[in-house]
Amino acid sequence: MVAYVQKITRPLGLVGALFGFVVLAGYGFEMEALYRPFTSGPATHPVTALCVLLVAIMLTLTNKAKQIPNLIVLPSIVLMLTMLRILDILMGSSVLINLTPFAHIVEAELLAGKSNNMGMNSSAMLLGLALSQILYNQHYKLMSQSLAFISLAIPMVSLTGYAYDIDNFYGQMSILTTTIGVALATACITTTADCGALRAILSPYIGGKIARLQTTVGYLFPTFMGYLMVKSLSRSESDLFGVFVIAICWLIIILVAASVILHERSDHNRRVAEYQLALTAMTEPLTGLANRRRFNQVAAQTLTDIEGTNQTMWLFIINLDSFKKVNDIGGHDIGDRVLVEVAKVIQHSVREGDFVSRIGGEEFAVILKNLDPQTAHTIAHSIRQNIENMFIEYWSEQHGPITASIGCSSSLGQNNIKHIHKVADMALHQAKNNGRNQVVFLPLVSDV
Repeated sequence: MVAYVQKITRPLGLVGALFGFVVLAGYGFEMEALYRPFTSGPATHPVTALCVLLVAIMLTLTNKAKQIPNLIVLPSIVLMLTMLRILDILMGSSVLINLTPFAHIVEAELLAGKSNNMGMNSSAMLLGLALSQILYNQHYKLMSQSLAFISLAIPMVSLTGYAYDIDNFYGQMSILTTTIGVALATACITTTADCGALRAILSPYIGGKIARLQTTVGYLFPTFMGYLMVKSLSRSESDLFGVFVIAICWLIIILVAASVILHERSDHNRRVAEYQLALTAMTEPLTGLANRRRFNQVAAQTLTDIEGTNQTMWLFIINLDSFKKVNDIGGHDIGDRVLVEVAKVIQHSVREGDFVSRIGGEEFAVILKNLDPQTAHTIAHSIRQNIENMFIEYWSEQHGPITASIGCSSSLGQNNIKHIHKVADMALHQAKNNGRNQVVFLPLVSDV
């Protein structure tokens, strides 16, 4: 779910960029409906649209800041513009008007008594989103996520105001700015879906499932009930009750997020312990390779995976020649060292993704797929040669090389792992009988 959620960042960024472009085009072509959807309602200010466009471009190009270092300039511009606007509001100045595109249209509409200001809500939201992106690109993901959540609260309050018809809640934030603010804040949050509260909420485990249910119900239920009650209250009572509903919704979300983070941490430790236990049960401790139990699972699964395809599974059974002599003469310390080195040699001799296991004392197995017979022969002979070329300290200089016999079979015409294994064992015995240190391939036949 984390990967899926992160994939919606760029589409939301593209929507935001389109919105910013359309609003600015509305000013450029003097099409008021593009930046003021309701004739008597607030408009989206040109600087708001410009800031939205810059934030959206940054989100669309998420994770590319390293390839395009100058991208960090975009949220920095937004940061500067929003801070100027906030200072204008607090100090009663008008510095931002000098940097406002289509300022003549804005001034004309203000003189006509229309609402066309970049209000504190819009400024604070965009300031938070810009800071969130800057922090994200500096790898402060948790701080970025927190700021994005705070920024999301602003358009959500405005959205509640439009839903409840409480103009004090949305003020000078137009419905367009509100809608795209929710989208951009959500996009900023999704970029950090791999950490913090969002990762815990998106967890596929029981804690995440409960958190998603609690968050959804905890937000929708009080919102719906609040809407019904607001319609039956006076204007002043509606304002107060609206504040109460919003406070309850966000309190629920914060409590759910906090509880799911604690639960996820505890559950994560449990999952890690279970994974380690399962890994131990499937791993041969001396060489670190998979054991016979894991070999049986992988062999069966590989056959299932290639069923109905043109792929072939190959099975190599590798047995060290005269290994008892190594243990008898060199002792078990030398024997163990040989097994460890052989395991390394086999792993280095096969392709990445091929499966190597130790299925007996001095016996190893390799499962390969999606390769032609010639390549299979090449890999098998490479394993045999590399084992023979090994140098084992305190053994090789006195007793010569370690060698191995290899029996090979394939799934061609067969989908029964026991049958394939039996043929590989027959090939191994033939290699031993032929003088050891050999590779033998046997085709599968129906009467084996």
